Amino acid sequence: MTRALLALPVVAALAAGCTSQQDATAAQCPSGGIVPDANVLVQFRDGPGRDVTDVIVQAQVVDTRITCEYAKGRNAKPAVTLDLQIAFAAERGPAERARRVRLPYFVAIVDGERNIVAKETFTADFEWADNRVRVGRVDQWEPHIPLRSNFDGPSYQILVGFQLTEAQLAWNRTQRGAR
Repeated sequence: MTRALLALPVVAALAAGCTSQQDATAAQCPSGGIVPDANVLVQFRDGPGRDVTDVIVQAQVVDTRITCEYAKGRNAKPAVTLDLQIAFAAERGPAERARRVRLPYFVAIVDGERNIVAKETFTADFEWADNRVRVGRVDQWEPHIPLRSNFDGPSYQILVGFQLTEAQLAWNRTQRGAR
């Protein structure tokens, strides 16, 4: 599944690594990271219960992978196009009855001064066939980042996480402290 960040210009299917001789010093891609407090989403059924029998789904952002290609050519404006792959895993809980859920997640681009320059929210759909309890998926995005210079690319960072409610964020923080 290939998608493009809507807020940024899109360049079609670029999956090559950064290897041009012209950009040898700028060949490093922006780094990727999973936001620690937003890497897990536990969804409970409505009501006050918060034990294992109340869990609809528990999902995790498992990994990210980034390759990139910098703008080339004499007249090209400095920019980097990424091939961002995000791996997810989801486990169906005892309270899940529909055998499918939609979970919101975000991709944010942060510049070298730690400013969020773009952020989009997307949906990861999970469906459990038969008696499966655990499923995974990989989403692929191709954001295009305009730069002042191709040497600025490595200063950018791509952050990924679930778009959590205040209650889900509080749950994640209490669980992390309990581990």
